[in-house]
Amino acid sequence: MRVRVEICINSTTVTAVQQNVAAAFRGGADTVELCSQMEFDGLTPDREHIMAARAVSGDRPGLMVMIRPRSGDFWYTPCEVDKMRRQIDTAVAAGANGVVFGLLNGRTLALPEMRQLTEQAHRLGLIVTCHRAFDAVDNQIEALEQLVEIGVDRVLTSGTLWGSSLPAAAGIAQLAEIMRQANNRLEIVIGGGLNPENAPALLAQLPLTTGRLAVHTYSGVLAGEDVSEEKVSRLVQTARRVDNQERRENDPV
Repeated sequence: MRVRVEICINSTTVTAVQQNVAAAFRGGADTVELCSQMEFDGLTPDREHIMAARAVSGDRPGLMVMIRPRSGDFWYTPCEVDKMRRQIDTAVAAGANGVVFGLLNGRTLALPEMRQLTEQAHRLGLIVTCHRAFDAVDNQIEALEQLVEIGVDRVLTSGTLWGSSLPAAAGIAQLAEIMRQANNRLEIVIGGGLNPENAPALLAQLPLTTGRLAVHTYSGVLAGEDVSEEKVSRLVQTARRVDNQERRENDPV
């Protein structure tokens, strides 16, 4: 199982979305996550921007769309949850392959709401990723089991506390524990300060053979405000090299 690469795209204009999604896929990315207003850590993008990303992606099944109705915490009112339901419907109608969301009740997962939105997304044929709200819970061991139980497909984490600004490189031990616990029951997506230069050292310290793994980056592949195809390609090559090395070391002679 190879390490997959996901590129986060800041949805600003139709033209920018088309250019950046195309650059990410030309560089070899497996998936893109489309978000608006990355200065607020990502909100739900406009329908027109999702459609633009779909048009560039063609038949590629790699378009993930953020479902986050506002900035701030992840504790949503019933009205906001209803808005998220409508945003999921809009995303799939516009061509999304997956949605990305996370809801909390204090420092624990808001399980009834997470379950409802996950079931809705799955009925629509969408992949579900729990975003870094996961890094804001007090007990990640319990939270991971809950995500598995309700059928979430992927979880994005840096292994560090949400809001701390610490990169994934500071969360190696926690990431390794999460990967071992997940044990291929869902995909672990590692994000937080990753780029083509530091990804090899981080991946080399993780138990890659325990299950599905992806690396996720936003600023690490930018050239100015645009996605750099060359940087994406280097990150993809890094992921493949590390993954192939791990496989060779673990294959029987």
